[in-house]
Amino acid sequence: TISPLLGEPASEELVQSISRLILSHEKILGIHDLMVHDYGPGQCFASVHAEMDSREDPLLCHDVLDDIERDALRELRVHLVIHYDPIVTDDAELNHMRTFVQETIRAIDPELTLHDFRMVRGAQHTNLIFDAVVPFQYGKTNEEVKKGIAKLITEKWSNYYAVIQAEQSYTE
Repeated sequence: TISPLLGEPASEELVQSISRLILSHEKILGIHDLMVHDYGPGQCFASVHAEMDSREDPLLCHDVLDDIERDALRELRVHLVIHYDPIVTDDAELNHMRTFVQETIRAIDPELTLHDFRMVRGAQHTNLIFDAVVPFQYGKTNEEVKKGIAKLITEKWSNYYAVIQAEQSYTE
C-alpha cells in the first residue's frame, strides 16, 4: 500500500518504451542515466541524458528535446525531463581513443559501459574524462573498477590519463 507513495521501480517495459521513444528521433545519438520515479497512475516522472552532435544548432536541439518530452507525456503518460549532452563526433583522435576505451572496458566485463567521453589535451599528457557505468550489485567496488580501467589505459598509452567517475546503473 505504501509503495506508490514512496515510489516504486519502473517496469522494464516502461524503461524500454521510454528508451525507444527517445532513440527513435534521428538527432539522438545515445542516452544514459535514465531514472524513473513511479508514484502511481499519472504520476510517473523520469529524467535522462540525451547525446546529440555538438555541431548541431543548440536551439534546434532544444526544440527536438521539447518535442520528445511532449511525446513522452502524451504517449506514455511520463513527465520526462531531458538533459542535453553535446557529443564531439568529428575529432579523429577522440573517436579513436573513445573506441579504444570502450573496447578496454568491454574486455574487462561486457556489462561495464561508459558515457560522457571527452578529451582535454595538455602539453605533457591528455586527460580522457568519462563516466563508467557499473552494474547494480557488481562484484567489485567503484574504486576497483576505476583503477582497473585506468591501469589498462596507461599501460597502452603512457601520455593519456584516465579521469573516471564510476557510477551505479540506475536500471537493470
